[in-house]
Amino acid sequence: MGSIYVLSPFPTSETVSVNLPDKYEIPINSAFEHQGKNQCAAFSTAFVLRNVGQRAEGQEVYNRISYKIPISGYVLPKGVITYIESHGFEAAIFKGDINSLKTKLVQENTPVIVIVGNGLFWQHYMTLVGYDNGLKEMYFFDSGRERDENAELPGNRTMAEDYFLKWWDNGLPIFSQVYITLEKRV
Repeated sequence: MGSIYVLSPFPTSETVSVNLPDKYEIPINSAFEHQGKNQCAAFSTAFVLRNVGQRAEGQEVYNRISYKIPISGYVLPKGVITYIESHGFEAAIFKGDINSLKTKLVQENTPVIVIVGNGLFWQHYMTLVGYDNGLKEMYFFDSGRERDENAELPGNRTMAEDYFLKWWDNGLPIFSQVYITLEKRV
């Protein structure tokens, strides 16, 4: 019973898709930070909070965030959600497809956290900040990157959409093709 609590909330299926623009990027109001080992959830969370005007540093968030797996320090999605909610925002986790992910980015106009990986071998949190359908590219803040690889493009990492989809189908039965959103205060 305790493991169900730790893994909850389970992702809500999301298939809503609107007429999306061919190209979209959110304004970035935050600096990029480089994470330590297994700290990607906290650094993605800090990036999202900074982008909506909150003071948050990745290392400080990592020190305070809960729901870490002992020994590895990997943070479960519940840790991201409860940390965001502790700062007065609504957070939700969804399971969807590429169009529902892009729809959330456009509708909320805030970064969207995604989990990519390869089953139990590795998992990684990144933050979607834009896309270009014509180029079939996705733009991310990736705290695992030491520098901005994108120059004038949004975020600090570009992934081909097909490559992203391969890793977004991350091999975790419940948490494959999931994304975490933050809704601004009303």
